[in-house]
Amino acid sequence: MRLWLDYLRYRMKILLRDTQTGLFYAGPDQWTIEQDTAQDFKTPDVAFDLIDESRLNAMEIVVHFDEAAFDVPLTIVTASERNM
Repeated sequence: MRLWLDYLRYRMKILLRDTQTGLFYAGPDQWTIEQDTAQDFKTPDVAFDLIDESRLNAMEIVVHFDEAAFDVPLTIVTASERNM
């Protein structure tokens, strides 16, 4: 089981995507359409921190696998969006 978890961790990326543009975060003030060049946050909490610190809206965290059909998007709803 441990080997399987290590394999999944190696094969997946944690990406941040703008839901309005479809672009992935690639670095400060940099966005890309390519998942391969997007920043890998390694864990969702690191991506959450960037969303909070940068006050980004309309974001989702994408758990990305080699086979994109298995990607899992997690839409982030901020407090300000919730109150709209």
